[in-house]
Amino acid sequence: MAGHETKKFWLIIDGKIVTDHKIEAYTFGKILTNLQKVVDVFQQTKYGEHPKTDFRLYLTNTGKGSVAVAFQPLDFTTELFKESLVFDEMVFDLQDLINALIENTGEFREKIERDFEDPSQIIRFLESFRGMLSKKNKFSVKVGYDTKKPKKPVVLPSHREAYIESLISEYYRKSAIEIKGVITRIKGDEPRSFTIKTLENETIKCDYPADWEKDVRAFFKSSVTVNGVMSKRARLKEMEVVKDIQSFNSITLDTLDEFTFRQPVAIRVSYDDKDNHWCLANEELSLEGYGCTYELALSSLKESLESLIVGYLAFKDAKLSEKSRKIKQNLQTYLELNDYRTKYGELKVEA
Repeated sequence: MAGHETKKFWLIIDGKIVTDHKIEAYTFGKILTNLQKVVDVFQQTKYGEHPKTDFRLYLTNTGKGSVAVAFQPLDFTTELFKESLVFDEMVFDLQDLINALIENTGEFREKIERDFEDPSQIIRFLESFRGMLSKKNKFSVKVGYDTKKPKKPVVLPSHREAYIESLISEYYRKSAIEIKGVITRIKGDEPRSFTIKTLENETIKCDYPADWEKDVRAFFKSSVTVNGVMSKRARLKEMEVVKDIQSFNSITLDTLDEFTFRQPVAIRVSYDDKDNHWCLANEELSLEGYGCTYELALSSLKESLESLIVGYLAFKDAKLSEKSRKIKQNLQTYLELNDYRTKYGELKVEA
């Protein structure tokens, strides 16, 4: 590229928040962060064979008038067997999407579904793009691609924010899943993520924003429910779009292996971070289960129930303490004990 000036990706901001060529640092930083996130989605979905560093934006110079800044990658990579620059193609793809959003929302939708395919990437793109728009028309953002400040930059359509919001909600509604498990690891530097060991003993990486840091750390080594959208492109299981994380401390069981309950049994769920064990309990029935996996804890809970049944079949009520009679009475609201005499035999304990 020696011998002439290379093109730059221009970001031009004006409006109420711009005064004397100055802008609030917070708003400016938020716009730049979301711009980089938009570029990152393109890199991951359409230019994955190229390293992320080829798409990292670097501030090169500022222009007068509105707040105008120019960005370039550290180096310009040329596509093999093509004369075009990869970064050029990415910028043109982005401009095509912006023009489609302005002129024809149906075409815009077709383009993002064709370009990104993976619902998690579509949502990430839409959320980052929305983050560059002004909700109260305090500013407008324009983009262009030229060696000098472009004369006719494309204005990001703030009036399409409601449409983008509806798309985000629709794609999320169609693609979101719920996972339960325990947070076993937190990566607090960018890009932030935590690792969850699910009830099925799967390991899933979950991405989260910086403003969730305090809440995520509060849930470390705790049982949680996470709602979000899984990535189909990731080599390992990854939830790239996390919408919600909450404490998970109870379940209801209709069955427990061969036992079918007359009504659901509430089970308290917790995680012992010292021993790294799942803990299941029901105080009403004096049931407890422990295990290094959720499946083993369920198996232990079943053994606790079997011991309870065997004990109550072996002893007559007169031999039971008042507390034991109360537990037996509670148990009989969930199970008919006599149904299990055949399996466990006619047990009798001599005094």
